[in-house]
Amino acid sequence: MLLKLLIHCILLSTAECGSHSLVFMSTGRVQPGGRPSFEQLTVFDGVPISHCDSSSWTEQLKPELESKNLPGNCQEAGYDILESLHQIPASINITVYVVQRRRGCIQSASGTVSVFEAWAVNGMDFISFDPESQSWTSQSPSATTVKQLWNSKKEMNSVYRQFIRGQCPEMMERIQLRATNPHTELSVFAKPVPNTAQALLTCHVMSTDRSVSSVYLTGDGASKAIWITVTGPLPSEDGSVILRLTAGISLNQDTYSCTVQTGGHNLSVSWDGNSLDGRHLLIQTSFFWKMLTIILGFISMGLIVTILSCATILLIKCVKKKRRPPPAPPPDPQLVEQMTRMSENFIELQNVITAFIKGSERDVEAQEKWEEGIRLKTQNDPEFFAHEDDEANT
Repeated sequence: MLLKLLIHCILLSTAECGSHSLVFMSTGRVQPGGRPSFEQLTVFDGVPISHCDSSSWTEQLKPELESKNLPGNCQEAGYDILESLHQIPASINITVYVVQRRRGCIQSASGTVSVFEAWAVNGMDFISFDPESQSWTSQSPSATTVKQLWNSKKEMNSVYRQFIRGQCPEMMERIQLRATNPHTELSVFAKPVPNTAQALLTCHVMSTDRSVSSVYLTGDGASKAIWITVTGPLPSEDGSVILRLTAGISLNQDTYSCTVQTGGHNLSVSWDGNSLDGRHLLIQTSFFWKMLTIILGFISMGLIVTILSCATILLIKCVKKKRRPPPAPPPDPQLVEQMTRMSENFIELQNVITAFIKGSERDVEAQEKWEEGIRLKTQNDPEFFAHEDDEANT
């Protein structure tokens, strides 16, 4: 956390993070089969003012430095780093390739001075020093043994405290920088992603303007980017800060640009469609997409015509089936014969009933005629019944 806070503080303006800052960044490396190496970069208010390494042990002052009051060499700091390259691996039983040390002082606008010293191993926070108590605090579980060892070195801890509490603030007060105009460089390039219609677009920013805070992907293709990541701002060894935007894009006719926001103005650069080796990706991809679009168009038209034809044929068949009911199956011969016999029997029964009904009607009609005749005789001859009765008695 201390290292992250320090980097953030260096990148901010002095009004936000203090009036001045002086930081010594030392690095020791061990290459397999090679000798350990050392280098140190001294940074004042975020601007590198000196560089020193184990090839000469001499401070190489930067042109930005106006005053010449820095130490002439870096042997003391180099000795501390090279010794740690032997002590730390033996204590933590881990192969160590890189040891980093950051120490310095920050003076606020009110004149208050804060100091710090922190170490990292293989890029990870390892141990930090408290100058007031002259004791070490482990920032990693593997640093416990080193903490106990360094806490026992009272003389070493006193020297460390004297440097960051006494020498650092004194040097910081005497340092003066030359006035320089901030400069910002923005590069935009891309490389194709193998076996895909995509590319990796990169916007690389290097600026000596500490007000640079962000970089954006712009253009009509910005909203269509597959993904976007931004890293930075991070300090570089030449005094500039670095920002980098990386985006996954589709290779089409969309335009892509990168815009850097600074304190005074915005800088924009458009991508020309070229890859790192000079190939023009958009032209090749445009031809590919045109051919693919034409082929897909023909395939789509063929499918549409086929679907419509099949639908029309099915519709016609359905209409014909509705208009023409299916023919009835042929009758069973035995069933026909039985129906014929039943019909004949029914006709005979109907004739018998008809004859019976007609015979009954004739008898009724004859009875009525006989009764009518009797009435007529009675009316014409009153003695007819008496004559009939006598005949009956005889």
